[in-house]
Formats: sequence, structure tokens, C-alpha cells
Amino acid sequence: MDENQDVPDMGETVVCKVKQVLNYGAFVELVEYGNRKGFVHISQVATRWVKNIRNFVKEGQVRAAKVLSINRERGQIDLSFTKVSSHAQRARIEEWKQLKRCRKLLEILAKEQHKTFEEAWEAIANPLLEKYDRLAEAFQEIALHEEAAAGVDSKWLKPLVEMVKKNVPPPEKTLKGTLSLRSFRPDGVDAIKQALLKAEKLKGKKIELFYSGGGKYALKATASDFKKAEKELNEAAAMVVETVKASDGEANFERAD
Repeated sequence: MDENQDVPDMGETVVCKVKQVLNYGAFVELVEYGNRKGFVHISQVATRWVKNIRNFVKEGQVRAAKVLSINRERGQIDLSFTKVSSHAQRARIEEWKQLKRCRKLLEILAKEQHKTFEEAWEAIANPLLEKYDRLAEAFQEIALHEEAAAGVDSKWLKPLVEMVKKNVPPPEKTLKGTLSLRSFRPDGVDAIKQALLKAEKLKGKKIELFYSGGGKYALKATASDFKKAEKELNEAAAMVVETVKASDGEANFERAD
């Protein structure tokens, strides 16, 4: 979405709020385009036959929709819910929510600096969007290292970094795998439990373990980037496998795709 556009592009996936549901379709507001009105015909509400449209669309819902046609003369924008997959819808709405949070932070920052939102956007958002696809991505990078804010007007640099570090969590990467564990000792259950607790308590690491049945345990490692998460996942898995095997058990680890 272009901040300066008053209407979306053909084929664009937009975020809209359902305002009115009728038997033949739903009227919506495009929240990123000044609440401009749009319409979703009943044939574009669901991929299967719709007997009662209200079973699929409710007033107040926030949905993602694809732009089918734009009639500027009539001021009409036709949209489709069916042409946006559930995965794409979640991702698009989350992107919109992130932008809302970023704009709110800029509004607060502008107020603290006794400036207008437009001035804050010009000094901060514009230079960041030359390097990053999304403002949320830029803020996450700044949360990791201040150098990511290079290009921002120097007068805004310090307060921006302080606000980001206070309000924006750094990005995280989570990797998963499955541990298959068996013990033949009388106290085998306790031996496995101790091995898992040992992994969960690895210093400075975010490790999670869940029993998934049949002697299998889901293992998750979360870190600031892929390489670190991968290293910590492998380290935790190796610790469990070695500990269980040392207790006369069987153990192996399989990384999830």
C-alpha cells in the first residue's frame, strides 16, 4: 500500500472492516484508504455455496480482500474474500496491525517532541522505508542494533531508538524438532524427566519441551536469528539424547522442516 494513494491498485490485497451485511453481499470500509467504501458480492464471500451470508460474514469483522475492480466515476470498489487464502489473510491483517502499532509509536514520539505526525513520518519513516519493506521490520532491526536507524534525521535518532527499545520486541526465530525417548531402567521415567529438565535449564537459552505421546517430545528453541536458534536446538537435543543414552536408554532427535 502507498501512503499517498486514495484508492488501492487492481489485484491488491487490502484490509477492510465489515460495516453492513445484506442478503446479496457486504459493504466494507477499506481501513488503509481513509475508510473508503467497498463491496463484496455474495458470490465472493466463500468458496462454497452460501445459503445464509451471515454464517460467513459478520458486521465488525476485520478481513483481508482482493480488489477485483475499481470504478472511479461511480466511486465503487468491488472486492473478493474468496481470492485470499486463510494464510494470506492472517499475514495481511498482521501486517496491518503492525503498521498501526508503528504509526501509534510515531504519533506518541511526535507529541513528545512537540512536532506533528507528518514531520515525524518525513524524518523517520521515509528514510527507513527506503531500506526496508515495512516499518515494523525497520523497528525490529533497530531493536536489535541502533545502526539500523542510519538515515533517520539526527534530531530524531536518539528518541526514536529509546522508544523502539522500550516498546518493540526484537525479532525471534523458532525452530522445532521431535525427541523419541525410551528407558529400560526401573526409574526410567525419572531419568527421562531429569534429562528434559536439564535441557530446559540451559543458561541463557529459550528452550521449550512438550510431551506429544508415544514416548515422543516436541522440542522448541527460540532465538534472535536462525543460526542461533539452530545451534541452541541442536545443543538441547544433544544434551537430552546423551543423558538418556547414558542412563541405558534409547534416544534420537529429528528436526522438523
